[in-house]
Amino acid sequence: MRRLPCVLALAAGAVAASAGGAAIAWFITGSAQTVEGRGPGPWSTAAKIGDSSTDMLTRATVARTGLWALPPSEVIYFLTGKDDAGRPLDARCTYELKGRGDLPSRWWSIGAYVDYHFVDSPQGRYSYTKTNVAQDADGGYTIRVSRTPQPGNWLPLGDKPGEVHLLTRLYQPDPARTAVPEQVPLASITRLACA
Repeated sequence: MRRLPCVLALAAGAVAASAGGAAIAWFITGSAQTVEGRGPGPWSTAAKIGDSSTDMLTRATVARTGLWALPPSEVIYFLTGKDDAGRPLDARCTYELKGRGDLPSRWWSIGAYVDYHFVDSPQGRYSYTKTNVAQDADGGYTIRVSRTPQPGNWLPLGDKPGEVHLLTRLYQPDPARTAVPEQVPLASITRLACA
């Protein structure tokens, strides 16, 4: 009879420890920003995203946030949650992305996310790509990211509150140009106004 309280106490302790461990793991893997990386300005990439030799924390974060999967030879992912001034991206604000020409890859895309998911877009606009972005007269491009409709290339942010991120994907990147992530000519991000 005395063993039953001990067994119940051990079982309760194991359940509590498991729940605590699961909660800590959920917290740690909840932000792709926990993955260390390099890149130009506020953008960063991690060299081994999508590689089977990546450490377990990075793999768990990738599985949880769901933004990456392919190896670097296929895609390089640059993520940011900040503008060029270092301020966190805010869904109540309007941002302007200015690209200086084509990116060093066969194809590329830039998308906006809230809590690591595409924003609800009644317009069906989830990203701009090499093939659908309207170019400026100088060969570059300008994309506005905002909750309110904007002229030209507009990525909606929707009404859902949450953590905002921008993700640039370089598909079949040029290895010679992407070997030094800090030198990849990604778009600048300027906050224009906030509601």
